[in-house]
Formats: sequence, structure tokens, C-alpha cells
Amino acid sequence: MKANGLQLVPFLFAVLATAWFLAACSNEESVNDPLADGPVAAQVTAGIGQSMTRASIDAGGSAAFTAGDVIHVVAEGTSAYDYTLQDGGSWSAGSNPYYFQGRDSVDFQAWYADPALTPAGNEIDIDTKTQTNSSNGWNHWDILLTPAVTTTVENPVINFTGGNAFSHIMSQVSFVFQTGNGISDLSALTGYTVKDVTTDATFNTQSCNLTTGSTTGDIAMTVTGEADSQVDCTPIIMVPQTVSGTLNLEVTYDGQTYKAALNPPTGGLQTGYSYTYTVTISNTGLEVGNATIGNWGQHADFDGSGEATLQ
Repeated sequence: MKANGLQLVPFLFAVLATAWFLAACSNEESVNDPLADGPVAAQVTAGIGQSMTRASIDAGGSAAFTAGDVIHVVAEGTSAYDYTLQDGGSWSAGSNPYYFQGRDSVDFQAWYADPALTPAGNEIDIDTKTQTNSSNGWNHWDILLTPAVTTTVENPVINFTGGNAFSHIMSQVSFVFQTGNGISDLSALTGYTVKDVTTDATFNTQSCNLTTGSTTGDIAMTVTGEADSQVDCTPIIMVPQTVSGTLNLEVTYDGQTYKAALNPPTGGLQTGYSYTYTVTISNTGLEVGNATIGNWGQHADFDGSGEATLQ
């Protein structure tokens, strides 16, 4: 019996060692498997490209999201999740974040728009004939979008910053009016109209694609003139588009209509670019200076000068 007992000792050690090894492997796999305890919630960091500016209130500075702003994060072009910026600077989806279900990589893209824009199904219908600013200072049609970002459950933070930050997908056009010969101030300036441009587009909130429409019309803006030599008008948002011929402008001053034909940029009004025209009003007509490029982007080949006549 003693001999048999001694023979059992190595066997028991082998069993215990095997059990310990299996338990260690199981624990290691649990530690290395982020899904061991179930699906993992995605986290978000987001910012606005620092070369970009809000269309209506930060014409010379950098834009930033503020507490309460909501971005819409789309996973694989099918499902959208709303993340809200908290007071402490973090983004939260509340009780409905995106959950990684497996180890496969997942593509994400995010967009931001005026909360007053209500999608019809998966689309936002854009009509730039009406230009309004929302309560938080954004132009109604100024939609921001990120590039596609790919990540996995091993790195569950979706990073919409740096090269993946939000940027504008529309075009912006600004006008600066100045006094010229025979004009003492701009108190009689009452408005201007950009003529015969494409005014409609559709933004798909799932695919994140912007599609320019085919409706043409005028964008008419009211101006409150000032007893000053210069008026910087609130920028307008325009649908990206090619421009055949000239970009036509009408300015109403002291009850008279001044007309100018502006040279559009090469390639037309492009996504993410901001164009500023300086227009001098004199008693014989308009003088349009070269356009400059604002903080929305850079465009190397653009001469915005044009001819003007008084009607």
C-alpha cells in the first residue's frame, strides 16, 4: 500500500499542475480579452480644425464646441449615436453609446449641424435662399463633418481631432462694403443679392454625403447700414458649385440698384472654402476688389475682381 501511495503522489502533482496551468491560461485570456465581460462602449474625443471658423460669430478666431453641443456619430454608415459635450469637456452618449460587439475594425464618421435642422428620414434638405443664425451662433446651413475614422475594441476611443477633426462641407461667401467717391457713409445701404446660384442640396445623415441640387435662385440679404465708411456683412453659406461665367451681385444703396459681375474662383465655390469680396460703392457704380480667402481653407488660384455698372 505504501508503494501504491507513493505512486499516487506524482499523479496528484500532475493533476494539480494541469489545473493551475488551465486556470492561469483562462485568467490571461480574460485579461487580454476586452470583451470578456461583454460588449465595450465606445468613447469619443472631438474638435474643430483650428483653420476653421464659425460662419457667423468667430470671423477672426478659432471655433470650438461648447457644452451642450451634440455630434452625431455614424457607425458603418448605418447606425447613428448622439454624443453630447459635458461641462467637464468629455463627450457622453448617455444610456445609448455605440458598443463594440467583436474584435473587427469599425468605421466611424461624425457630423454636426444646427439642432433646429430636422432630418426627413436620413436626409437634411438644404435651401440657402434663407439664411438664419441659430441661438448658439451657427449659421443654419453650416454643416460640419469628419473624415472616416477606423478603430477596434482594443482602442475604443474614436478620435475626431487633429487630422480627423470636424470641418465645413459648405462654401462661405462674405462681403465687405466700403465708401467710394461721392459717398459719405453707408447709412443708406439696405441690402444685397447674389443672383442665379444653385441654392439647394441634400445631406445624407447615414452616408454623410452632400449632394448639390439643381434649383437656381437668388440669395437676398438685408443690411442695416451704418454711418461709417465700412460695413462687414455677416457671411452667407452657399452650396458648393461650379459657376458658369460670372458670379452676379446686386447692391441696393439709397434706393438705387448697383450691379457687379464677380470673377468666381477657379473650380467654382468649393467645399470648405471661404471667399471674401471687398466692394466699394461710389456715386457712379461699384468697384470690386480681389477676393481674399478666409480661415476655412486655402486656395492658391483665385482673382475675384469684376466689373460694375450703375443701373
